[in-house]
Amino acid sequence: MLPLLLALVGLAIGPLLGIVLDRAVERERPEPLHRCRTCGTGLGINSLIPILSWFISCPTDAAHSKWRYPLTDIATAVAFAVAGARFGWTWQLGPYLLLFAALVVMSVIDLETHLLLNILTGPALGVGLFLVLVLSGVNNYDDGIWPALIGAGVYGAMMFFFYRLYPPGMGMGDAKLAPTLGLFLGWMTTTPVNAIRIVLFAMIVSFFGHAMIGLALRLSKRVGKGAELPMGPALAVGAVVMIVLSDRFLLPT
Repeated sequence: MLPLLLALVGLAIGPLLGIVLDRAVERERPEPLHRCRTCGTGLGINSLIPILSWFISCPTDAAHSKWRYPLTDIATAVAFAVAGARFGWTWQLGPYLLLFAALVVMSVIDLETHLLLNILTGPALGVGLFLVLVLSGVNNYDDGIWPALIGAGVYGAMMFFFYRLYPPGMGMGDAKLAPTLGLFLGWMTTTPVNAIRIVLFAMIVSFFGHAMIGLALRLSKRVGKGAELPMGPALAVGAVVMIVLSDRFLLPT
């Protein structure tokens, strides 16, 4: 029942993440209210109700958020259910729920604006480091600290290398997100070798998924040749896939 329960929780907090998403894009302080993206009019308390918020239009100019809020709510519900199925009632569940929520927000922003904002990638890494260092010690999981740090360093270095190698295909925001992903990927292991291994697999999954999505969009003529495709969502999905399947890809210790 845990995945179902967490799916409902994810659906419920989706509108709150939508507020974070809105304020991050507009570079404004968070407040408990959705506002029209066109004129700034408050959308009322109903905008915080899952599903109902998908159909709300601005009372002033009838503008609508289109797909942003439904995608945020549904993606959060799915991500939370996946986390519940993977970790169950363990101490690791909380940190990875936070990670998945952050990835939903950053992925939706990247899809819409093709940007991964420093205001999100920086704090995500800082909070991740805090969780790794504190929770590892509290839960007698000290063996996971070094693999987490190595994963962060390796993934960050590789993505920065690819960014410098071919800037049009990848943004600096992707390179800044990579250390956070590597941190949580490496935290799934207790050896440096496995940390590097899981990071490499996550990167392969991300690049393959990004290429397949791009090919499908071009074949369907939804994007033209040479069109920019955001990499952040692919990185997020690759990390989540490897977190879920990590046990199948790690070498025995």
